[in-house]
Formats: sequence, structure tokens, C-alpha cells
Amino acid sequence: MDQSSLEAAAKSGNIDLLYELIHKDPYVLVKIDNVPFVDTPLHVAAVAGKTEFAMEMMNLKPSFARKLNADGLTPLHLAVDHGNFWLVLEVVKIDPSLVRLKGRQGMTPLLFAVSRKKIDLISEFFLVCPESIVDANVDGENALHIAVKNNDQREGLIVLKVLMGWILRLCQKDAEWIETRVINRRDKDGNTPLHLAAFENNRQATKLLLKSSKINVNIENKNGLTVLDVAVLQRQDNNRGDIERMVKSHGGERSLSLVKIKTTSDLLGSRLTWAESRRTKMIRSYSWISEERRNALLVVATLIITATYQTVLQPPGGVSDSGESGGAISGESQGKVGSAVMAEAYFILLWLWNSVGFYLAMGLTLRLLSLGQESMFWYYPLFVPLFAAYYVAGEVISPNSRALTIGQVGSVVVLAIWWLVVRFWEWIQSKRTKMRGPKSGLVWEGFTTLDQARGVAPKQYVIR
Repeated sequence: MDQSSLEAAAKSGNIDLLYELIHKDPYVLVKIDNVPFVDTPLHVAAVAGKTEFAMEMMNLKPSFARKLNADGLTPLHLAVDHGNFWLVLEVVKIDPSLVRLKGRQGMTPLLFAVSRKKIDLISEFFLVCPESIVDANVDGENALHIAVKNNDQREGLIVLKVLMGWILRLCQKDAEWIETRVINRRDKDGNTPLHLAAFENNRQATKLLLKSSKINVNIENKNGLTVLDVAVLQRQDNNRGDIERMVKSHGGERSLSLVKIKTTSDLLGSRLTWAESRRTKMIRSYSWISEERRNALLVVATLIITATYQTVLQPPGGVSDSGESGGAISGESQGKVGSAVMAEAYFILLWLWNSVGFYLAMGLTLRLLSLGQESMFWYYPLFVPLFAAYYVAGEVISPNSRALTIGQVGSVVVLAIWWLVVRFWEWIQSKRTKMRGPKSGLVWEGFTTLDQARGVAPKQYVIR
């Protein structure tokens, strides 16, 4: 079959001629597909901007969209390079993953668009394939590196604004992880995009990159230079040290002041602290909780908090409104206005056990909200006012300060005893886990347990 005829059909966008050639040789497209690196009709149509022909070819041979030609480029790379905007959109609508397909030197169509300053295509690629922002070429350069290295700083800055605008607006579940991974990516020389901006004395690019809260200004490149080191070395009269001041204001330091930083190997080789051990055990103990079970436990904890707090607001028997009821019942001095109408001994017991339930439910809620994998610091503002109001209500309804103090101390003692019991139980369980258990190779190797097989215990994650 005449290859030139098929190429001519692709260049002219003649779909009828394509099918005439298929009628003559049904294997014409298969023969092309069997060649490892070749310009397929889809490649030719992508260069010529023949959108309808390209869509027809993708329906007939979707594999052509992922095939590299002899130059290491896919049809999408060629369409981007030649600025065929509408053809690009139609292709990525059929298969969004093509945006991440790597060609020559590991360049994806997105990175290609950044290097060619195709701003409209960059934004469209992000919309159809948001995860493409993390991709890098064989030199370790991501989209930010390429934008900063642009020969024309003005045009490169426009592209960088689009990229940073997208990164800073990410809202998906792993947005912070993506931002950290992209903004601090190092290339083959160990330079982050911020290093390159300092090398180029690009003040505007530096200012843009520093807007990210996840940027690490003290990362060292392979020459052991931080961004501040680079800024000092590249200082020129026309920048008057602006980049240095910006980097310093974001915590930037010289490499000489970072020699005491521990490496990952140092941390892993150090002794495991008690806090690390407890945190690890806590994370492991909560890792098996499903979302449904977690939500159910949160509902139960919320109900306990509500019930115990309501007891403080409306204690059994009500409260005194004239200061004449509390003492008459207990045979002691008269209670104050607003205090609980019950004997002092009963109030102490009520406050003790009510407080224990309140504290445990609050602690469980905090733990379930964080699941042991993130700091609970941000949840404290939600509960501190509730704790404060609980104590104020206790001051109001208590017959006297002695009763409240005894109840508070008693609740702390009960919680301490409970903690000791839990620790003792964990110690007993740790002793049991060191026993070989029933004679089973799978049980001994930790692959499963008898309880798991019987459906008593939840299934754990198994590394296979």
C-alpha cells in the first residue's frame, strides 16, 4: 500500500480517501501500528490541524494517540507545538491522560505547552487533567522550572503567574501535598524553581514563588547552596539585594548555618522516644477504623458530650432560686442562689462521674477527628470554650467551693486510674502477642489470626 497516499489523506483531512485505502488493504493501519516509532496518520493530521480526520483516526486506532514518532513525540505534542488549539481540545476530551504522556526527554504535552508559552492550552490541560502539574522531565524539571528558565523573563513571568495561580487555588484532598511536591521539586542539579529565580536575578518570579506557604527556602542544591547563597553570589548593582531581603524575610539562611540539621538517616538511626512510640501505636490502633465506624463513634461521643453538658445546665432536682433549698435538705447551711438542689454528697458524686464521661467523650472526639495522623492543635479552639463554660456552670450550680473541688479532684483521680488500667491491659496484650498462638504458619507469620478468620477482629492491611 502506498504510504504517501495515506499521508496525503491525513494532510488534506480527506476521510473518504482514508476509507478507500482501508478497502484496498484492511491491514493498512495495523501495519503502521506495528512499527515502534513512526509518524502515524494521526501525527500528520495533528501537524496539519485536521481535527475531523484526527477524531476519525482516534476512533479507528486509539493506540496511535500514544505512539511516538522517530523524534519521540506523540500527536498531542505536535498539535501543541503547531498551535492547533481546537484539535488539542478534542484529543484530550477523548483521553485526558494523554496530557501526562511523556515523549522526548520526558516532556509531557503540558511541559511542552509551558516551554512554548501556550498559556491557553496550559489552563485547559489543568482543567482536564489536574494531576499533570506534578510531572517532570528527565532532568527533573517541572513546569515551574521551565517557566523560570524562559529566555524572555517577561513571557516566562506570564506563564509562571498561570502556574502559581493554579497551584495556590488547589482545593482537593491532597492539595497541600501537591503544592509541596511541585514548589520544592529539585532538578538534576538540585535546584528548585526558587534557586533558578535567584540565579536569573528574577525578582518578580521570586516574589511569586514565595507566595506559597509550602515553599522551603533552605533546600540545598547539589553544590550545597541555599537560595540565599545563590542570591548573594548573583548579587548585582541593579537588584540592590532585593531577592536577598525577600528570601530572608521568609526564613532563608546561608548554608553554613544549616550544618547542624539532622539527615533522615540520623533520625531513623536515633533512639525511639517514648512520644514517638506512643504516637506510632496510636496511629496503628486507629488505622483499621472504617469511615462508617468512625462516624458512628463520633455520633456516640457527641451524644455523651451533649448529655453530660445538659446535666450541668439542668441538674437533677433543679436549682435554688432563693437560697433556701440546698441547706434544708442536707441539714447544713443554706445553698447559694442558682446552686443545685441536692445534698452535697450527691452533688460530688454527680460532678465526679459526669465530668469523667464529659472528658472521655471530648478526648475520643478529638482523637477521631485527627485519627492520630495530624496535629490536634487546630481542633482545640473548638473545645476550649466548651471546657471553660463547663467549669463556669460548675461554679454556679455547686453548693460550695469545697464540693466542686472534691468533685474535680475525684474525676481526675478516676481518669488517672482508668489510664493506668488501660496501660496495664496494653502490657498484658503485648505479652500475649509474643506467644506463638495456635500452630499455623499463617498465624505465626502475622498473615492472619484465628479471630480474623472467624470474623471477630477487623481485617488488617497486608503487604503482599
